[in-house]
Amino acid sequence: MLLNESRMSNTDIFKKNYPALRNWWMKASGTLINNRVAHVSETGLIYSQIIIKGDKNFGGYISKRSELTLLTRTDKEQERIEKENNDNTTQVGLRSSWVFTNQMSVLQPDYKIEDYDFCKAFLYTVPLNKKAEFESIVEKLNANDKTLGIEKIYIVFRAIDGYTYNTYMVLVPDKSKLDYYKHLEERDAIRENDKTYQELSKKESQLRTTFRIDHLSRVQN
Repeated sequence: MLLNESRMSNTDIFKKNYPALRNWWMKASGTLINNRVAHVSETGLIYSQIIIKGDKNFGGYISKRSELTLLTRTDKEQERIEKENNDNTTQVGLRSSWVFTNQMSVLQPDYKIEDYDFCKAFLYTVPLNKKAEFESIVEKLNANDKTLGIEKIYIVFRAIDGYTYNTYMVLVPDKSKLDYYKHLEERDAIRENDKTYQELSKKESQLRTTFRIDHLSRVQN
């Protein structure tokens, strides 16, 4: 995943322009990328994700990024929207690269990001010499949840560029903010008296340092 973070004075302008920009980028990128999705946080921070499958496609996209940018500015309408977004930007964007950590994640067979208009995001760091231990604990927590009959979507990325290598991003999507907290309460009620969960959760929390928690709303395509 490539992640672009930016802040704009008026997020409604970004939301208005995003469908056209996304369509141009998807067309220009061809088979190099799987998807593009954007979220806006409650603080106005914009998370724009480019989802890429495989190292070959990732390298191909990076090598052609400047060329693709030019392809999305080939007429007056594209130039107008690009200028409108640039004029609306109040914070220089942060660009970072992330790898999906399959062993730490839980996805349902029918999962599609477009089906979820809300997402809670957690960003945290783990001591460099504790990464393997931490990842093993998260795997065990997910396996224990499955044993308890808990169904969830839990998406974990690890930074490879733009943030330190010991930085992780967890995305937990749901239909809405209300649904997220309702389902979290239901999951926690099941876990409450489970000794294995309590022990693993305590170890996991001792190893991570959370530096950001965000409520994200998906921008419509």
